[in-house]
Amino acid sequence: MVTRLVSLFLVFIVSVNQIFAQNILNETTSVSWENNSLILNTTNKITYAEARLKDPERLIIDILNCSLQNKSLETKFRSELDENISVSEPTQGQVRIIFQGISSINRKAYLTNNERTLIIKVARIDTEENGKITESSDQTDLEKYTPGKFKDIIVEGIQDETEITISSTKSIKYNTYALKNPDRIAIDLLNVLPPESSLPKFNPTFLVSGIRIGRAASSIDATRIVIDLAKENIDSNIDSTLLGNKLKIKLKINKEKEEERKKSSIKVVIDPGHGGYDTGASYGGFDEKDVNLVISEKLKKSLEEYGIAVFLTRDDDGFLSLAERVEITNSIKPHVFISIHGNALKTTRTIRGVETYWWTGKSEKLAYLIHKSILSHIKIPDHFIRKARFFVIRHASCPAILAELGFLSNHDDRKLLTNSTTQDKYAKALTEAILKFLDVEPRKEERNGESAMGRDGEKKKQ
Repeated sequence: MVTRLVSLFLVFIVSVNQIFAQNILNETTSVSWENNSLILNTTNKITYAEARLKDPERLIIDILNCSLQNKSLETKFRSELDENISVSEPTQGQVRIIFQGISSINRKAYLTNNERTLIIKVARIDTEENGKITESSDQTDLEKYTPGKFKDIIVEGIQDETEITISSTKSIKYNTYALKNPDRIAIDLLNVLPPESSLPKFNPTFLVSGIRIGRAASSIDATRIVIDLAKENIDSNIDSTLLGNKLKIKLKINKEKEEERKKSSIKVVIDPGHGGYDTGASYGGFDEKDVNLVISEKLKKSLEEYGIAVFLTRDDDGFLSLAERVEITNSIKPHVFISIHGNALKTTRTIRGVETYWWTGKSEKLAYLIHKSILSHIKIPDHFIRKARFFVIRHASCPAILAELGFLSNHDDRKLLTNSTTQDKYAKALTEAILKFLDVEPRKEERNGESAMGRDGEKKKQ
C-alpha cells in the first residue's frame, strides 16, 4: 500500500512538472556583459522580482515564468567593480541573476526593447522624467575616473537623412557645438580617449562631407569629433542608449527652411511685351501693352508670395527696345525669363488659342510646363508649342519663353485676357508652371488638388 502511494505521488510530481513546463511562456535567448552592465534578451515580455540581501551584499533578480533557451546561457562574470555575477535556472521556469559584492547596492534593473530586454547597470538615477536618466553621485570612483576608450563610428546615409553611431567602452558624457563658416557640428566625448589607430575611410553622404576625430585638448582625456556638413538647414538630434556607451546623431534636412533658402535665392524676370508708343495689338478698346502689364504684375505678386525675387523689365507705360529688355534680364542673371504677350490676326477674327514659344534647349521644358498649365486653368484652345527665333528668348542667358496668352483679335479670347478673374487664373497657371520648373514646393492646399479647381470650388472642365 505504501509503495503504491509513493508511486502515485511521483506520478503526480512528474505530471505537475510537465504541465508547468508546458505553460512557460518566455525564453532567455542571450546573456552578455557590456559596459559594466548585464544585458539579457528574451522572446517575450519580462516579469521579474528583485531582492537585496546583506552579509554578503547581493542583488538577486528572478525572471518569472522564463527558462534558458540552452544550458550554455548559464554563465558567470566578474565586474570591474569586484562583483561576482551569475545567471542560472535553479528552478524550472525561473531564471535567477545574482550580483554579489559591495557595488551591487548601486545596481538597478531596467526594461527596454518592448520589455524583452533586461539591463542591470550601476544606478545613476536622481529623477526619471520623460525617460531621461540623470547622473547622481552613486557611481564608484573607479567608474568615475577611469577613462573609456573610443570603439568605432558608423555612418549610414540616405538622400535626406544621415545617422551616425559613436561607440565607447563606457558611458559617454558629451558636449556639442554648432559651428558656422563652414557649417559643422563638434562633439566632445568627455572622459573618453581618442582611437589609438586610424579608422576606416569615411564615405561622404548627402548631408555629411567629412568627419575628423582627435583629442579635444591636451590636458584632458576627451575625444573631439567634428562632423562637416555638406548642406545648410540641417536639424540634428543626439540621443544615447540606455547603457550610455553609444551616441546616435541623426541629421535631417529641415525642409521648410531649405525651401525658404531655395526660394530666396531664385530670381525671375517677367517681360511685359510692348509699351509706350508701341501699343501692340489693339482691339475692342484694349491695347495689348496694357493687358500684358496687368497680367505681368499679377504674376509678379503671385511669385513673390513664395519668397521669390521677381523683376519686371518695365513697370509703367514706357518703351523699351528688345536689346534693352535682354540687357536688363542678363544683368539680373535670373533663373527664368518669361515674356508676356497677346496675339492678333488682322485677316480673321475666328482664330483663337494659346501659343508658347522657346528657342534654346534649356527652355523647352519650361515652355511645355507653362503651356500645359495654362490649358489646365483656362478654357482656351491649344494653339501649340513652337520653336521660334524671337530676339528676347534667343538672347536671354537663362531658360526663356514667350507666351502668347490668347488672340485679342478674337472676341472670346479678348474677354479672357481682359477679365480680372481670368487674369488671376493666368497668373496662377504661370506661377505653378514656374514653381514646378524650379522644383519649388507649392503651398499645401495646392498640393492637395486646388490647382485643378476653379475659384468657385467647382471642378474645371478640360
